[in-house]
Amino acid sequence: MTTAHTPAVTPTAADDGGEAGSGTVLYLGLRRSPLEWRAELGAAARGLTVHVASDADVSHTGLPGHRIGSFDRGSSLAEQVAQASPDRAPVAVVCWGDKYVGLTALLAERFGVRGIGTDAAAVTTDKAAQRRAMEPYGLNPPWRAGRTLDDLRAAVSELGTAGGPLVFKPAHCSGGRGMALITQDTGLDEVFALTAANYSGTSDFLVEEYVDGSEHSVSGVVSDGTVRILGVTDKSVNGPLSPSWATAVPSALTDTQVKDLMRAAEQAVLAVGLGTGGFHVDLRLGSAGPVVLEVGGRLGGDLINSHLIPYAHQGAVRPYEALLALLTGGELPGETPEPSRGAAMVLLPKDGRPAGEVTVAALARPRVVLAEDWPGTDTVVAVVVTEDPADLPAAVAEVREAAR
Repeated sequence: MTTAHTPAVTPTAADDGGEAGSGTVLYLGLRRSPLEWRAELGAAARGLTVHVASDADVSHTGLPGHRIGSFDRGSSLAEQVAQASPDRAPVAVVCWGDKYVGLTALLAERFGVRGIGTDAAAVTTDKAAQRRAMEPYGLNPPWRAGRTLDDLRAAVSELGTAGGPLVFKPAHCSGGRGMALITQDTGLDEVFALTAANYSGTSDFLVEEYVDGSEHSVSGVVSDGTVRILGVTDKSVNGPLSPSWATAVPSALTDTQVKDLMRAAEQAVLAVGLGTGGFHVDLRLGSAGPVVLEVGGRLGGDLINSHLIPYAHQGAVRPYEALLALLTGGELPGETPEPSRGAAMVLLPKDGRPAGEVTVAALARPRVVLAEDWPGTDTVVAVVVTEDPADLPAAVAEVREAAR
């Protein structure tokens, strides 16, 4: 990894030595990319002792054994709570994956520390419950929920596909797992089988009308009804339900459109009842205005909070640190200023080439500040930073072309 801008903006790796501070922060799970988990653990290691518990191996963090725990996702929540607990009560409990949100809220409640609340956790990990909570605010597309194949057939019949495709979503999963488009020719038996992606072990699902428009994500923190938005990002996709290949801060939308997205995100956060913690709201901006795709009761990924927002603000806004300050001391950040620079993460296809070759090609571009293999995919991730936010789209296009 190389850096070409203010070193203070680049998150540091976690301190894996002795006890870093007087309080312990307990992380549940671990982000897939080292770029993110190192930044996340490093944010805590500046003043707290880091403890990580997961249902997967986390020995690669380099943390000493007494600061690594494990729990069995197949056991009851009460058993997971007992397994994940550190030796001493933490001052904060944080997670990154939706499947850990319920456990995080329960542990925070058990230890008497700040959290989003177990009721809010139940809503944010159930897409149907989210839709019910947001219905009064006009943030939903037409939708139906169910848990059987007959329910699915009824939902498709009621919503209809003549006006365009429908979107099928397992109710208890994230990251696009199990999602599918439903058209007039789609076999519903095969679609219903996708409920196996639910991490809850249920067959709950959601069907909703597909809304055409641009995709965006809003990141922030909330405390007792006060919402602080830390960043609004644009996502580049190649078509319906395709994963994003680029995420950019700040948004290139008009000021009015950005304000509409922020207002919708704030309404969604309050509608689902988040107490104190981080959040991300994914939205699509259609011709009739913003539609919320999902509300996450934790900070999101795609390098948005670990790199893009800090780079765009020259280190003045750091979501990981802001979340920890809120959870440990109740300190809510002030209003976020406009980004002074542009920052984007871009996924570059390897196309059968070694990751090193694609990485070298990306780093040869003057506005690429880092590039690394993106775990679990056939791509390399590059971070592009421009001194003028208006130059960001052209810089992203240039990096994509240069890496071909």
